[in-house]
This record gives sequence, structure tokens and C-alpha cells, in this order.
Amino acid sequence: MKTIKTVFALAAAASGFSANAQSQNNSAQLQLTGAVAQICTIAVTATAKATTLDLKNGESDAIVGTVTENCNAGAGYTVSIASQNGGQLRTVANDASAPLASYSARYDDATGSLAASGLATTRTSANFDRQRSLFVTVTPNAQAIAGSYSDSITFVIAAK
Repeated sequence: MKTIKTVFALAAAASGFSANAQSQNNSAQLQLTGAVAQICTIAVTATAKATTLDLKNGESDAIVGTVTENCNAGAGYTVSIASQNGGQLRTVANDASAPLASYSARYDDATGSLAASGLATTRTSANFDRQRSLFVTVTPNAQAIAGSYSDSITFVIAAK
């Protein structure tokens, strides 16, 4: 009988210990967070053709530059292209009597004149080291006056 009482006493103590051990358990959480800054960059590398355009006979789809786009905006971004002289090459001296050399441009799905508002193309997602070519078509001008002609094209990348 003493043995049975001892077994019951040990069983009761063990169950009390188990209940006591369970009630002392607790937990804690650690929240991890991070952030990535939005960064959009664009770089342009001129080809040799950019400085040797044939203004007298014209050019058709001449590759004048390679553009590298980088933008981590998940919703995408826009690349806008504008011309300082509205899509015309002008003499370096800006001689008002010299005829202008007009040209149009093509960059991916954006094609046309750079006059007024320029061109723009839209990307629907982030891209890294995306390279595209800029093409120009120069209108022939058999009566072009001797001299150096130029225009400056600006590329702007902006997240949506």
C-alpha cells in the first residue's frame, strides 16, 4: 500500500512539474526589415558615326549612340529624348544664313522628329544594364554650306 501511495505521489508531482514547466514557456519575435532606394541612371556612348554624319547625301538609320538604362523601379520608367536644336544640326557658329540639316531619330518604339516635345519610350518593369541603340536619319541637303554642324541630344530617365 505504501508503494501505491508513493507511485501516486510521484505521479502527482510529475504532473504538477509538467504543468508548471508549460506555464513558464514564453516566446519573443524579431522583426527584420530592409529598404532599397530607387535608383535610375542612364549613360550614352557615342559611336564613330555620331561625328561623321554625311549631311550632303544624308544618312538612313545611322547608329549614333548606345544607351545603357538602369532603373530599379518595379512599376517601370520612362526614357525621354530631346534635342537642343529641335531635331536640326546647326552650324557651330550658328550662322543664320546657313541651311540647317534636319534629322529624325529612332529609339526602340519611339520614332520621329525631336522638334517640340521630343520622343519618349516607356518600360513596364525594372531593367539593369539594358542597352539600346539610337538611330538617326539625316535629310540630304545637296546645297549644304561648308562648315561644322552640331546638335545636342539629352536623355532623361524617370521612374513611374
